[in-house]
Amino acid sequence: MALIGKIREKSTLLVIFVGLGLLLFIVPFDRISSYFYGTGEQPIGSIEGTPMMESDWHYNYKIDSTISVYRQQYMQSGQVLVLDDQQNEQIKNNVWSQLVVGALFGKQLSEVPLSVGSKELNEIMIYGEEPSQVIKEMFTYDGNFAKDSVKPGIDRVLVGGKGAKAWLYSNVEKPIRSQRLRDKYTKMAKFGAYATTQDAKRKYLAENTKASIRYAFKEFSTIPDSVVTVEDNDIRTYFEAHKNEKKWKQETEVRTIEYVSFKISPSEEDKQRAMASMERKKLAFKKSVNDSLFVANNAATPIGANQQQQNQFQINSVDVLPTEPYKPGSGTFSVATDELITAAAKGDVVGPVSEGNKLQLIKVRDIVTKNEVTVRHILIKADEADAIQYKKKKAFADSLLRVLRADRSKFVDFVYKYSEDPGSNQPGKDGEYTFDKEINFVQEYKDFGFNKPVGTMEIVKTSFGFHIMENLRRGDNEYKMIAIVDANVKPSKVTRDLVYTEIVDGFYTKSKELGFEKAAEELNKEVKTAENVRIESPFIGELGKNMPLIKWNFNHEVGSISDPEFVSDELLAITSLKSEAHEGAPSFEGTKELMKPYVLKEKKAAYLLTKIGSATSVDDVAKAIDVTAESAEVNLGMNNLPGIAGAKEPEVMGTIFATEGGTTTKPIQGYNGLYVIEVTTKTAASVAENQDFSAEKGTLLGELRANVEAKLIESLAKAADFKDWRMKQQILNRD
Repeated sequence: MALIGKIREKSTLLVIFVGLGLLLFIVPFDRISSYFYGTGEQPIGSIEGTPMMESDWHYNYKIDSTISVYRQQYMQSGQVLVLDDQQNEQIKNNVWSQLVVGALFGKQLSEVPLSVGSKELNEIMIYGEEPSQVIKEMFTYDGNFAKDSVKPGIDRVLVGGKGAKAWLYSNVEKPIRSQRLRDKYTKMAKFGAYATTQDAKRKYLAENTKASIRYAFKEFSTIPDSVVTVEDNDIRTYFEAHKNEKKWKQETEVRTIEYVSFKISPSEEDKQRAMASMERKKLAFKKSVNDSLFVANNAATPIGANQQQQNQFQINSVDVLPTEPYKPGSGTFSVATDELITAAAKGDVVGPVSEGNKLQLIKVRDIVTKNEVTVRHILIKADEADAIQYKKKKAFADSLLRVLRADRSKFVDFVYKYSEDPGSNQPGKDGEYTFDKEINFVQEYKDFGFNKPVGTMEIVKTSFGFHIMENLRRGDNEYKMIAIVDANVKPSKVTRDLVYTEIVDGFYTKSKELGFEKAAEELNKEVKTAENVRIESPFIGELGKNMPLIKWNFNHEVGSISDPEFVSDELLAITSLKSEAHEGAPSFEGTKELMKPYVLKEKKAAYLLTKIGSATSVDDVAKAIDVTAESAEVNLGMNNLPGIAGAKEPEVMGTIFATEGGTTTKPIQGYNGLYVIEVTTKTAASVAENQDFSAEKGTLLGELRANVEAKLIESLAKAADFKDWRMKQQILNRD
């Protein structure tokens, strides 16, 4: 809940402080004293050739302020904010996006005659039925926007006098006006998009120019790399032929990194220590009077941390305790643990129970009684918009009901044979649901359960179709409300050091003697490769964004081998820099590893051509390359053959429609593999003299307008020559 929403309970000063922090990364930020940052910094980006300096943009300050506000929000509700790496990254990117997009739009907005009047600001953007996102953020309670709190809340702020009014202008009115102007500009661009009749006609012709084909397709990825040999000379030949293509121009720093990883498992001593620690917590957990706070402070993964819901501006607070009663058999715990929980009394703590490298304590914090009904159903989906099919589905449901009324023992068999509800036709579900009146089911379904006598069987019509329902039982059920404290059993420092000295250090020493790949081969370790690791998004495969290893690989020479590095308490890794590519014109060494997959494809295509030999028919080719000949219907508007995943194949599709019906193409080397296609028939689209293309125009226009905002930002960034140097600033050594 946004803290300004607690305006009735808190002082004006607190409200202003929290509101300022919450909006800090949304609004243009006045200059902050350079006292916080000092001098000699590196730019974090560039717009229109002007470096973006931290002392001007205050990027890190805004990140810290945003997280501080979230932390304050959690503290107010008696919780502890838990942010994982992914959530921290999301906050950083949200702050960055707001800064950059605001700057890109700023110049454009200053050059167009757009404005936001006072009436529009107040009646629509602040107090309207659908106000600005800024207002929604400020007055959201537990995920729900409280419209009735807006005016009293703002009136309460205004009692603070001139200072409060100035704050309200800077942190509410100003960002709302800015966002409104941006929305108007975007809508202006959207409604400026137009689909012509000729565009629509081309779309119609493409979609209605059709061909029936038979084809043989061999995917390159199914052919082992060991089947062909790629030498440096092969790659150099490819480099000379393709180096001037746009895709090979280096826009950023890129590395190809090899790595070997070593998993570290907890020792028996580690497991015993973890179990003893949980036994000590068990007594404290049993005595705890604030289970929520105890879980937040003691659990390795508080439920709230896993359930946090994030949007662009806010992390909504979620309690660390499960809000629903625990139901045995749900799969959360083993059958044995379910039995212990069922037998436990209020206040009892079950456990520690062990599951892999995780230990858990489960406290029965309360016992609740719920009036529930159990029904079973068979869903026959039906759409009233299709009158003919709807009637057929109703007749089918009626026929099933007649059979079941004569023999109810067939119900379960019919569930698995006919029901179209994936939630209840899974093994063991038997079509059953048990629920109370608060369940979010359609009303007709709930009415049957709670209003019809037990034993009733009839058809219930809902928006989903026809439900053949039987009311099985109704009454009070007792459930346990639980709290969970978990702990990850991790290897101790002694265990980690032992693996480091006895295993990892041995590999490191041998790799220095023999080379990285030979050492891995001798010690039977798998070498993995992270290709195309770009400095602005530097993830090393399963090692992730490990900054020590990333910095090492971006600041050492090709062929260098890193020191062993702990990726986590349970994973060690050693890397070797295989290749590097620098910004600017491509070099052979810099692009060699990037080009190798393309050369591999050419070699595999040549290998397949040898296997095909003199075969010309699709069936003979399919047999030669060990695939099954397939059939398909295609049209000129398609990017690839149906059912084939991967990149677009314009050459393949173009060749099909350039080939006469009744003839077979020569082998076509595509991006995904090698194709041989027999065009059995072709049908050219015909256009009537006064044909109406309004449907095609509508589709095209919708597609154009749906992409306008993203394309607009992309175009503004390109026009401003925007560069993101945040990671470069952190990674590259600058002497």
